[in-house]
Amino acid sequence: MRRTVGLTRTDQDVSKEVNRVQISISSNDDVSISRSTTRSSGCGSMMKFKRGPRCYAILGTLTLCMLILYLGDFSYIFAILNKKVHVERHVLRWEDHQHKVDHMRPRIMIGTRGRMGNHMFQYATLNGLARRYNMTPIMLGNLDILDVFKLPTLQGDFSLLRDPITYTELKASAYNPGVDKIDPTRDVYLNGYYQSWKYHDHMRAELLDKHFVLLDPIKEAADRYIASLLESRKKQGATLVAIHVRRGDFVRQRVKGYTAAPIPYYYRAMNYFRKKYGNVMFIICTNDLVWAETNLEDEGGDVHYSHETDGALDLAIMMACHHMIITSGSYSWWAGYLVRGEVIYYMGYPQPNTKIGNLTNREDYYPPYWEGRW
Repeated sequence: MRRTVGLTRTDQDVSKEVNRVQISISSNDDVSISRSTTRSSGCGSMMKFKRGPRCYAILGTLTLCMLILYLGDFSYIFAILNKKVHVERHVLRWEDHQHKVDHMRPRIMIGTRGRMGNHMFQYATLNGLARRYNMTPIMLGNLDILDVFKLPTLQGDFSLLRDPITYTELKASAYNPGVDKIDPTRDVYLNGYYQSWKYHDHMRAELLDKHFVLLDPIKEAADRYIASLLESRKKQGATLVAIHVRRGDFVRQRVKGYTAAPIPYYYRAMNYFRKKYGNVMFIICTNDLVWAETNLEDEGGDVHYSHETDGALDLAIMMACHHMIITSGSYSWWAGYLVRGEVIYYMGYPQPNTKIGNLTNREDYYPPYWEGRW
């Protein structure tokens, strides 16, 4: 038995074209879809498929994929696919500059974990401890931060270390007192995240002026962005305050200790800068633009939302601001550290008595000259 449904449409044009779609369903669940177009002569096409477990499995899989895409945070994937600022790495290979190195000095290297913000911590710690113990710092040459900054540290691999002593951190976001007992006569390998201002704050000015210097194309793009924004908003001369809104995995993984700052935190911090400086322009950089535009409204015309998906460019834009409101995570932390003005941070990160909370000492993680707020 076969049931047939015919659908016919006549277009009122010169050729009097007739489109006909026929759907046939047989008793054994074979589905046939055919389409024919008739003018002076007929032509058409047909597609057949069979309903059953395989068909429903495919439909179910497609539905699940669409749900994951809807609920997931794919901002980092989109950033890769998006056209970024073209840069050329600042390369300082060990083999090209070893003739300038004092080979009698001990060498120090650090393992790398995580992403850009984590790598910035590790780089700063490497140079901070190298300065403290008069060692030669060597960084790995495959780090993403080399696509952002003109880093003056020589690049090499771990084979350059000569019988090193390994120092492993106790907590990822706390000061490791073990580094106070480093043997300054031996090569050193640092194992861990080493995320504390105490490792490198003694050379902060040098880090900002000579190390974390943006590559020219990124800095120029950020400068153009800021200039265009101020001109379009007629806000020349305004005090620029960057706001970094971190959500995504920090919303979904609360059980680990991640936290996303609540809406009142942002408004209280923004009102503080409005009251203190008057003519203010806020620039919001985020991995959840929809949430930011929905909840942090531009009521007074002093809020701008960055639509950039290039993390390096967003970081450069925030660095160009006078002050900073940060939320959670190492990327946000470094956006604050590279800004030379006031920094307000969210005191609710991380959640205590959680995996992340137990690995964090807030006094070691947040500089004392930043202001914490709820």
